[in-house]
Amino acid sequence: MLFLRSLLFIVYNMALGLAVIYLLRWFLFNPKPRVVFGKRCIFTPGYLVRKRDWLFEKVRFILHDYLRQAENPDIKDGYLAKWEDIVRSFLWGKTDFVDSWIIIPKKIKAGIRKKIVDGFSAIVSRFLRKMVPRLLEQWRVEHRIDDYDFQFSMDFFRKYYNRYVHKYLVYLFLIINFIIGVENMILYLIIGG
Repeated sequence: MLFLRSLLFIVYNMALGLAVIYLLRWFLFNPKPRVVFGKRCIFTPGYLVRKRDWLFEKVRFILHDYLRQAENPDIKDGYLAKWEDIVRSFLWGKTDFVDSWIIIPKKIKAGIRKKIVDGFSAIVSRFLRKMVPRLLEQWRVEHRIDDYDFQFSMDFFRKYYNRYVHKYLVYLFLIINFIIGVENMILYLIIGG
């Protein structure tokens, strides 16, 4: 009877290992929020579900924010205006060779330097505000984001997780927990016997 009771250690440890693996899969792929005692469980929806949704929302937000800033050159606190200012200051620093011209008066040097900086800054501004949105529209980036959102659904991730990770984790945990269960059984027989 003592030996039969000690066999329960193996069953208990293997069941515990399987429970951990299935809880891990539930933690990663649970598709909807669960309510326990009237409160939403903080682990739901699953981690990968939340991160995937967050990623696609963030990409869409960045795309729409860029297009909004490209349409409005009056927005001076956006990152597009900061990029233009960075280019302008970089060009201003690179055109300091104009100051070394000896014969030309200072006012004309400043005008030449300003024209060079304004010309190249206008090219960069036109590229960022006109060309990039046109390319985004031509390449149908927003539709591609929607396509990737559909293509990389949670079923896609769950299928590959089950095929390449979950199956081997189950085998690994069953082996490890079987060994631990046998050790616990032997210790129980030594101490209990």
